[in-house]
Amino acid sequence: MASRHGTGEKARLRDTGELMRILKNSRRLTTALETMEGDMDAQGFPERLSGYMAKRGLSVGQLSEAALLSRSFTYQLCSGERAPSRDMILRLALVLELSVDETQDLLRSAQRGELYPRVERDAVIIFALKERMGVLAADEQLLMRGEETLL
Repeated sequence: MASRHGTGEKARLRDTGELMRILKNSRRLTTALETMEGDMDAQGFPERLSGYMAKRGLSVGQLSEAALLSRSFTYQLCSGERAPSRDMILRLALVLELSVDETQDLLRSAQRGELYPRVERDAVIIFALKERMGVLAADEQLLMRGEETLL
């Protein structure tokens, strides 16, 4: 486990299972919450989205155009005024060419269900992310499988 404080190493957040073990094994809530403090400061959706946009060099206008969204709606997503649906996040992930792990991260940050490979629709989307398909190409794959599209 990477150091969590002061050594210059990048801190690694504990996974949900580790946090659950801390809660189950603690006799005092205060102790558990103090132990988990650094893990509960995870970025929210707007911050994660902005980070991925910056990493890809996309402006709000470019993102809204590529995702086929109105500019005002995209600004509302980026500012946190509007909460995105799961499908909206998946559209954004495809436009941003996020990896599957980055997409799962973005879904978690918005408190939306992660992609689950045992669900055929999710499996198609995972494949589309892996292959860096755009939204239209992913929708074509979903249609061919008789699944609900993202648009």
